[in-house]
Formats: sequence, structure tokens, C-alpha cells
Amino acid sequence: MANNVYTNVSIESSKNVIKEFSDKIITPEVEKSDWNQKSTIVAENLFKLIYDDYPEEYSREWNTENLGTKWCFVHDWQLDDDTIDLTFDSAWYPPDELFHKLAEHFKKFGDFEMEATSEDEAYQNVSGGYANQHGSEFIVEDDNIPPYPDDEDFDSQEKHDEAIEEFYDKIADMKDDLLNECKQDLIMYP
Repeated sequence: MANNVYTNVSIESSKNVIKEFSDKIITPEVEKSDWNQKSTIVAENLFKLIYDDYPEEYSREWNTENLGTKWCFVHDWQLDDDTIDLTFDSAWYPPDELFHKLAEHFKKFGDFEMEATSEDEAYQNVSGGYANQHGSEFIVEDDNIPPYPDDEDFDSQEKHDEAIEEFYDKIADMKDDLLNECKQDLIMYP
């Protein structure tokens, strides 16, 4: 069974662009469906919107080539006036190709900013991404991930809890550093 990777993508653009985009992916059909169906419908609406060649039947090859992972769906979403936040759930790897394709889509409508961070449920990789009208960058780090603290390595539950808190702080810092590196890359090399 694949490790799940959760990727949070926040897209900020004009109120009209966000409304038009969200209306196309969060359709009335989504509102009438149960949770499992909602996630699938939103993902399919999104993929059909941004990919001309989205296949009718599941294709692992197509997903890997175009999304960056063998499967991916929209786990959750949040909508504000000029922002939409999407949480993707994917297999083994973040949907980095999808991130770049989303950036291409929003670039057609003018100014926008898009940020992404992700982590593997087993902490085999973390990532950060940034895009705007000048381009997109996405970096996956899978080499320098600190090991998850094993409770058997600590004298007390309190020390283990502290080690877990430090671990999560390091993961959050890594994701922020990768996001900032992507932003810096676009400033230096637009």
C-alpha cells in the first residue's frame, strides 16, 4: 500500500478568477454528493478543466506523467473571496506536475500567487512550491528528513513528547524553507 502524501495548495487571485475557477470544480453535483464522491468529483472536474487529454478511464501512466503521482484526489477545499485552498492526497509523492499545470492555468488570467507544502505520512519526503505569473518552482526534499522519535529511545513520556514536538517543528521549518527557496528562485530567475 502506498504512503499518502498530503499537499496543501493555496491560490490567491482576483475575486472573479477564483469564483470562476471554484464554480467549475465545485459544481452543484459536488454539493449533493457524499464525502467520498465529493473528493472524486472535485478532482475530476479540476483535471478536466486544466488538462485537454484527461482520460475517461484511470491510467496510472497518464497520472504519473501529468500529475506526478500514480493517483491523486482533492481531499479538502476551502474558499474565500480571493483565495482557494486545496488539499491533495496522493500516492508516494506530491503532485508536482499538477502544481505546474495549475500555475499555467492561472497564468492565463493575470496576477496570482500559489503556494504549496506537503509531507509524506511516513515522512519520507517533504516539499514546498511557489508560483506566480512569472513561473513555478517545486522542490521535494527526501534526503535530510530527521528520523521520527521512537518512544523506546527515551526515559520518560515527557522527553518523548518533547522530541516529537521538536520533530514536527523541524518538518514545518523544512517545508517553510523549501517554499521560501522556491520564492527566491522565482525572484532571481523569473
